Amino acid sequence: MSATTSPTSKQATNIRWQLLGGDRFYITARWGVFALLLLIGWLLVRQPVWPPAPGMAPILLLVWVYGIFNLIMTVALLVPAFTGVLNNAFIVDILFISLFTYFSHDPRDLYYPLYLLPLVSAAFRLSPRGSFLAGLFAAGVYVIAYLLSRIGPNNGPAPTEIVVLVGLLLRAIALVCIPWLTSGLAERWTQNNRLSVELAEQKQQSALAEANAYRDQMRSLYEVAYTLSTTMNYQSVLDTTLAESRKLVPHTCGLVLLSTGQTDELYIAAAYGISDADRQKRIQLGTGTIGQALRSPDASIIETIGSEPEAAPITVLTRCQSACLVPLRAALRTYGLLVIASDQPRAFNQEQLGMLTALANYAIIALHNAQLVYDLRQERTKLLSKEEEVRHQLARDLHDGPAQALAAITMNVEFIKRLLERDPKRVLTELDKLGSLAKRTTHEVRTMLFELRPLALETQGLDVTLRQYLERFQNPTTTISLDSNEITVDLDTKVEGTLFNIIQEAINNSLKYAKASQIWVRLKETPAALEVTIQDNGSGFDLQKVLESYEKRGSFGLLNIEERAKLIGGAAELMSAPGQGTTVRVTVPLA
Repeated sequence: MSATTSPTSKQATNIRWQLLGGDRFYITARWGVFALLLLIGWLLVRQPVWPPAPGMAPILLLVWVYGIFNLIMTVALLVPAFTGVLNNAFIVDILFISLFTYFSHDPRDLYYPLYLLPLVSAAFRLSPRGSFLAGLFAAGVYVIAYLLSRIGPNNGPAPTEIVVLVGLLLRAIALVCIPWLTSGLAERWTQNNRLSVELAEQKQQSALAEANAYRDQMRSLYEVAYTLSTTMNYQSVLDTTLAESRKLVPHTCGLVLLSTGQTDELYIAAAYGISDADRQKRIQLGTGTIGQALRSPDASIIETIGSEPEAAPITVLTRCQSACLVPLRAALRTYGLLVIASDQPRAFNQEQLGMLTALANYAIIALHNAQLVYDLRQERTKLLSKEEEVRHQLARDLHDGPAQALAAITMNVEFIKRLLERDPKRVLTELDKLGSLAKRTTHEVRTMLFELRPLALETQGLDVTLRQYLERFQNPTTTISLDSNEITVDLDTKVEGTLFNIIQEAINNSLKYAKASQIWVRLKETPAALEVTIQDNGSGFDLQKVLESYEKRGSFGLLNIEERAKLIGGAAELMSAPGQGTTVRVTVPLA
């Protein structure tokens, strides 16, 4: 079974080989120095350099010994057990170069530059202090080798010229300073690189943390949007908003304040982190920060929520310092205020305020949808009730009008039959009476059909239809006037039908309840709207009492007028007082 090298072993070998990159470069440079030494030795002694022999000049033998040393270092580079020897090989290099200096006896000092290779290598391995000591060692060995090579029976006395000594001193100082400076620069560059890497890692971690936080925020907002979009109960919307705000922004307490219906008064519709007693309290708005935030379209951060007079009724708010105030607005309507407070100073930033604003926007959309669903259900209930009421009213009208008239006609026909046998002279008179009754019945039926759905409305418009309708009510006791001059707007058929029903309802109320002798119907066109006013001089009534008792008087039509006006995007205004008549004004936007 053949053995295979695992990927981990290969990876470890590759890493080790990369770590030895400096040593590999140094070994390569050594072989270059070896070749250079052979060349210098040949130039100095003018002897063959190959093959090595005991009779060679000492300097050439020393070169070949250095070559053997290089070979050993090369093998050590390839054997992991001996790689530690490479760290101290520069000492041997310094000694070899010093020996070359000693044996050369050359006044030009050709071997001096070779000290730079081991000293620079040592500078990258050692600390500045170690490099200084290595340079000091090299300088000492060099000076000794230099002086010994020039002192002796064959070399003459020691040099005494000041220039020679100063040059020797400068070269020694250079050997000390070069590795020390190189090591210091390398150490500082390494520190700079390390700091740059650490700074880059910190930036990466910070960016990753921001990305993760942003991802979590987006996930939370998505969950909020999904939860709120499937919630049609406004209380669930508010509770969900506060629950999700705790995930997005740490805080001490949270409140959703909605209007009580009274001017500048708010109640706590939903809350987190407050007592049950505080939940029942009201907040009176003034000119303080909370009131300004509610009237402003923009969210804001305040650092003095605890000292705000408007927050005084809520105990937990008085212990807080920072707060985010986010108005709950949809279109031009303000529903309330989201208050997120903390007992820590400067607890919120603009980014957190933006997240709360986004959350509030989701909440207000859901709240608006919940309100629309509630309104639709209420409208559906009202429409069903109105349909049932119309059916009952139609049944009463048919019973009280045409049904009784037809019964009377039937009875009169039977009476005329008997009268024809007993008293033929009276038949003609009774037939005239019967004809008059039939005409009145026909008029009543046509009036009822006209009120249910006037055909003229579809073909001739609201103005003509109103004139035809009002002609049916002209009598000595009541005068109805129509003022619709300069009406040029072309309304939708449904809008015209609703306006006709509103006018019809108001006139019926004036005739039936107010006992008015004069009724005015005015249509006024403006650039933005069509105003319809129905006014009478009847007895009038206490509007507030009537509205309060409306639930007990389901047949009263004033609120039906308001509801119908809303269905076509308009608004109705009712004005009345006892003895001062009644005015109904309906405004329908044209755009």
